Amino acid sequence: MHNGRNVAETAALRSVLLELLSEVDALSATFVAQLLQVVPYSDGAVDRARLLADGVGTYDRVLRRLADLPVPERLVELSREVGRSRAALDVPLGALTTGTRLHFRVLWEVLAERLSPADLAAAVTLPVQLWQAVEEHSLDVQVGFHEAATALAFERGRDRRRVVEAFLGSDGEDEGVVARAASVLGLGRHADVLVAVVPAAAQAALTAALRAAPGSGLQVHPWQGAAVVLGVRRRDGRARDEAADPLPAVLRSVPCGLGPLAHGLARVPRAVRVAEQVAAALPAGTTGPRSLVDVAVGVAAHQLGPLREDVVRDVLGDLVAVPAPERARLLEALEVFAATGSVAATAERLFCHRNTVLNRLRRTAELTGHEPTVPAEAAVLLLAVSAWRQLGDADG
Repeated sequence: MHNGRNVAETAALRSVLLELLSEVDALSATFVAQLLQVVPYSDGAVDRARLLADGVGTYDRVLRRLADLPVPERLVELSREVGRSRAALDVPLGALTTGTRLHFRVLWEVLAERLSPADLAAAVTLPVQLWQAVEEHSLDVQVGFHEAATALAFERGRDRRRVVEAFLGSDGEDEGVVARAASVLGLGRHADVLVAVVPAAAQAALTAALRAAPGSGLQVHPWQGAAVVLGVRRRDGRARDEAADPLPAVLRSVPCGLGPLAHGLARVPRAVRVAEQVAAALPAGTTGPRSLVDVAVGVAAHQLGPLREDVVRDVLGDLVAVPAPERARLLEALEVFAATGSVAATAERLFCHRNTVLNRLRRTAELTGHEPTVPAEAAVLLLAVSAWRQLGDADG
């Protein structure tokens, strides 16, 4: 005995083990014949020549361990490479484990055939030692499999992100880009797709909403600091599920910008552009989805870019210098009147007398030089107020 291992207990057993070391090719052929009856090997998932070569190395390792001979590191590495190569070929771990454990049966059958009943009975620890030797190989195979599977998952995830990013950033006119996106996203080329953009500040709300509604069917993809949400509707106008409605239940409490329903995958990038603009123009305190129609003035103000400061200065005039409490009352009257078109309705909503509303509108006209009761001038005032709020100065 060597290194405390009670393995080759009899001369007969040791002789058989050494004899089998010269027959690893035949052992591998027997193993492969049985393995090829297991799915996915039976479907040709791994080349037969590769299976035979891997089997030779495996039997070399297992028999050396049983015979208490040194096991070169190259054989340990071969076991790990078996796992890595199978992961790369998408062989399921369960099938891989079934295959590695076939080695026990093949060797046990050969040993039982070659040893006399007396010699077999004398080798009392042989079944355990054989199982341990096969398990050592199996564990190294699994180590290699998990190493490769982790790396492959990372690479595939990165490749997926690249495809999605290229698609979302495209104009939707490149057939190749759209086809790759369809494959990665699992969406039909002609699907009707809901598009929403959730700004960074609202992504915690999105996460909470998705956690509260598992299986929503929505896809979420990181996009330029925000999140793009995609959902599918059926062509007959009925939702595939509640989450695919034009206003998904899972998004009802999430501040986000909605793009127009994309009729076909190629129109998704355009819908994303619209949703981005809407998301960027969401007013403070927004609690749910908004479409372009809902925030058209805010989108227009956002599109002004560096010109917003000029518009604020030229349109709002002295209103910007009014003390904050008075300014808040004037802006409130302006916006409610613009929304209702009625002095009486504005007074009712603000819980004040109609003359108070008229006085506030008149005061706004004096400070800005623009008459809130004239639709064209009211539109300019609302644009300037929205720009001012986006600059963060309106409530100061």
